[in-house]
Amino acid sequence: MRGREKQIAHITAALQAVSRSGHGKVLLLESGPGTGKTHLLIESVGMAVRGGMGVVSGVSAASDALFGAVPAALTGHVYRLGAADTGSAVPAGVSFAKEIRARLREALEHGQAVVALDDLHLADPLALFGLGDLIGQLGGHPVLWLLATGTGSSSARHSLGEIGLGKLPVERLPELGPLSGQAAADVVADHLGAPPSASITLLAESVGARPRAVIELARALLAEGEVQVADGMARLVAQQVPPPRQPEVVRTPAPVPGSFATIVRQDLRSLSPFTTKVLKLAAVLGSPFTPTDLLALLDESPADLLTALDEAIARGFLVCRVTDFAFRSDALWRVALDSVPPPMRALLHRQAATMLLSRPDGVEAAALHVAHVAEPGDVEAVRIIARAVDRMLASQPLTAAALARQGMKLLSSDQPEWTRLAAAAAEALVRAGDAGRAVEFAQDAVGEVAAFARERPAAHTDAVAAFRTWFSVALLMKGKAHEAGRMAGDALTAGAGSREDRERAESSRLAAHCLTEGPAAAEHAERLLGGRTEQPRPVRAGALTVRALGRWREGRAAEAIGILREAAELDRLPQAIRLLDPRWLLVPMLTRAGEFEEALDVVGAAARLVPVPARTAVSALLRAAVHLANGRLGEADEDARSGLAAGGGLCLPMLAPQAWRVRALVALRRGLLGEAEAHLSALQDCCPPDSARPWRAMRQLLGAQIAEARSGPAAAVDHLSGVWASAEARRELLLEDVAAAAGCVRWALEAHREDIARAAVDTAESLRRDNRDLRGLAVAAAHARALFDGDVEGLAQVGRAHRDPWARAAAAEDRARLLLAHGDREAAICELERSMNGYGALDGERDGARVRRELRHLGVRRRHWKHAKRPMSGWDSLTKAERRVAELVAGGLTNRQVASQLFVSPHTVGFHLRQVYRKLGLRSRVDLIRLRS
Repeated sequence: MRGREKQIAHITAALQAVSRSGHGKVLLLESGPGTGKTHLLIESVGMAVRGGMGVVSGVSAASDALFGAVPAALTGHVYRLGAADTGSAVPAGVSFAKEIRARLREALEHGQAVVALDDLHLADPLALFGLGDLIGQLGGHPVLWLLATGTGSSSARHSLGEIGLGKLPVERLPELGPLSGQAAADVVADHLGAPPSASITLLAESVGARPRAVIELARALLAEGEVQVADGMARLVAQQVPPPRQPEVVRTPAPVPGSFATIVRQDLRSLSPFTTKVLKLAAVLGSPFTPTDLLALLDESPADLLTALDEAIARGFLVCRVTDFAFRSDALWRVALDSVPPPMRALLHRQAATMLLSRPDGVEAAALHVAHVAEPGDVEAVRIIARAVDRMLASQPLTAAALARQGMKLLSSDQPEWTRLAAAAAEALVRAGDAGRAVEFAQDAVGEVAAFARERPAAHTDAVAAFRTWFSVALLMKGKAHEAGRMAGDALTAGAGSREDRERAESSRLAAHCLTEGPAAAEHAERLLGGRTEQPRPVRAGALTVRALGRWREGRAAEAIGILREAAELDRLPQAIRLLDPRWLLVPMLTRAGEFEEALDVVGAAARLVPVPARTAVSALLRAAVHLANGRLGEADEDARSGLAAGGGLCLPMLAPQAWRVRALVALRRGLLGEAEAHLSALQDCCPPDSARPWRAMRQLLGAQIAEARSGPAAAVDHLSGVWASAEARRELLLEDVAAAAGCVRWALEAHREDIARAAVDTAESLRRDNRDLRGLAVAAAHARALFDGDVEGLAQVGRAHRDPWARAAAAEDRARLLLAHGDREAAICELERSMNGYGALDGERDGARVRRELRHLGVRRRHWKHAKRPMSGWDSLTKAERRVAELVAGGLTNRQVASQLFVSPHTVGFHLRQVYRKLGLRSRVDLIRLRS
């Protein structure tokens, strides 16, 4: 409580000044009733007594808190005035000063003293002048005078300011402000016996202008049984009677406890009648509300309204914002709203709607009021709601969706406007990024729309087409590509709908083709491209994207990239919802071909074409793969993670799989096998088998890399058993990663499967021949061939040619092994050190450990650890090696399997594991598994 803390600090400083100087000092606190003056004096008395001072107390004995603040052994330091013992803080007449003098003589026997006097606004002038004389006479004594007065009597306040105090100045303490936040929570906790929940604290803040009101609220909540304490926290008991039904579109405050409502209603009754009327009308308008709307309902002058608003703000009901006003809390709004009888509330909503409809820009606000009172069959209400929905789709999509659904309740499903509103609701939910709710809603409505289309096939087909189009878009956003394609086809088959809806439905169908590549996908794209009718640019760009995917899978990567560049030139206009952007496929293709600079340029162009809220996500998701190819693992993982978190559903079906691939590869290269498997599982979850054709090779290669890390090269070869027999599958696999060709050859040779190694080399060289302009594919093929042939010099050239730093480090490791086979130990050591340094610069824990093991076998030891300050226990106390052991053991691996992963001995794993147990306070690997889960 900042105000209270400042006052306590001020009083503490005054006590110290009196003790230090030996002279008197006067502090004056002026504040209204119920603001905590008495409580502050009691705290001050306790502070003085604990500091060894004597106290003359003019604080009423009505509160036991006085002696609760004073240690029992020190109660003899407090000398109470006789009037205080009778329940009145202030005696009357001249005897007041005499009694203080007598008590003070005893108190000063302790060396210094404090005189605490409360409610001086109730004292008569004679008593105050006598007090002033006494203070002036005793100014040279070490006495702190704490004087508290209310705000009710102006004459008393003037008297205090005018009394003679000798040479002692009066210092005013800052007035106590309203309780809020932790201060309100602390006061409530004192009376409820437990920390309050957020909802109770909000109620306390709503009456928090006066601490007494907060205390009254806490006591009332307890007395009425509206609070229960469980698990160490006080919570509101759930309302037993459901609140009156409100339209889902209208934001209305939640019901409040009856005891809170009683306190607030008392405050409402204390306002002027006109201010009360203003608050009731404002509650009907909603929070926030504009003064213009309020004036239109009141038919009063701005000057009269200003007076009422000033009073409402001063009493804590309203707050003034930049362009409007609002209730200080929803709880206060609820009480004011409930004070308006329901029949009158309905009339006021109608009046507000009529008033708002007279304005050119008032239809949206009017529709919200209409939603309160419209009855089924109200055609005019539906017309107003439909107009508002159309205007709010782009700027307030969630409100538009709720309004549309409210309008549907006023109609039967066989009316054309019902289907139009259903289409608008689906569109609004998609625009809001809530594709899940859009699908749920459309699934509930699709039956009625289909029945309407059958019964009235020649009428209002535009509404049916619009509904099916947006249903298709929602399905696509949720990754349900097959269903999205069918629904888009249904929308187009109707042959109606607006131009925008037809383009959107076609784009949705083409995007579904990209995700599924059904047998008719290529044929459909070619029909669109070769037809007599010129297609809109976005549709033509989408068809070219489907064509490019086909060329890529045929191994014609350069041609595919060229087609996507052409498509990107066609599709250069920003769109509110992008379903298929050729750049989303162009970036990963350029990256795998080693064209990193162009890929980053395309990332920027793709981000500029999506709505502002989605730009950060699109940019991060596309950029992650480029960072990975450049060896920047930390940036790659962060971009993939943040892009997935911020995607909002508007672009994830095409981009999420690529981000999960990045995260899995980063974890794998860092030696975090469990995390890599989790990310692969997430990739599989977002690409269900029936719609994952574009990501098939991605999943296969990742699965093989993880299998090799867990069980060795033979496991990787077995994992890809379904790939080797198909030339198309081999092409797709080797196009996934510039290092995939060499990796497959390496695994096959170590697994003694020369036939598979030869197939991988042949496929890589075929890709090189068909894509002579793509330097990255040429280097990948050369790496695979040199490894297969045992060409030491060829691997040296490859190491210099690779743009991917990870592939360079791998080429150096491959060359070192060949040099060892040829007996050139010194040259092999040089290559291994080059490889280890390369992996180390890329944060490649697992691969670096493998190379260090090779060097150890050759008698070369390289220090690879760094000293870092760590806590003595807990997860953060583990070294990097201990953490990697813990992660792998928690993943279910045995010590021997962990040793194989980390390229160390089982004995070393056992040593690290014992350190993990000690630092984490565990007894077994079961405890470790349970901790990490």
